[in-house]
Amino acid sequence: MIGNSLPILGKTSYDRRAKLDALNKSQAIVEFDVSGKVLWANENFLTLLGYTLPEIKGKHHSLFVAPKLHNSPEYKAFEDNLRRGLFQSGEFHRIGKGGKDIWIQATYNPLLDRSGKPYKIVKFAIDVTAQKIEYAELRGQIEAINKSQAVIAFSMDGIGLDANENFMTALGYTLSEI
Repeated sequence: MIGNSLPILGKTSYDRRAKLDALNKSQAIVEFDVSGKVLWANENFLTLLGYTLPEIKGKHHSLFVAPKLHNSPEYKAFEDNLRRGLFQSGEFHRIGKGGKDIWIQATYNPLLDRSGKPYKIVKFAIDVTAQKIEYAELRGQIEAINKSQAVIAFSMDGIGLDANENFMTALGYTLSEI
């Protein structure tokens, strides 16, 4: 499975190194052992979270997770899945040094030994904090409009798709009628 199934890694060591260098320049990267302890992190990761490598090396991944999640069933399942070799992907809320809220789009990639057993996890991430803040502000504006205005949504051909409570109350319709 490893041989020809991974053409992106390239055939030469120079090609593989160039691709890894490209990832290192564009992604925040951190490596964990299977128990979740930090082994290494690149400069992008350290800058994003506000730490130096000596501050986090050997510390558990939960250092970057909101305290209320540390013992949650969802975080335990997340860790268990990684230990079983299951890839994880999504947007994650993380906590940087000094309690700084950070949102990342990330992949957690278990690395498997020759027998298929995970021996390390590599996370590749990008910072999406600004987008999350902008989205929250826009959602707040939409919620304010829905509280104060009668709003209806139509398809491109004029069919009513949805309406808020203000619209239905003002015009005397139920949602099923529109």
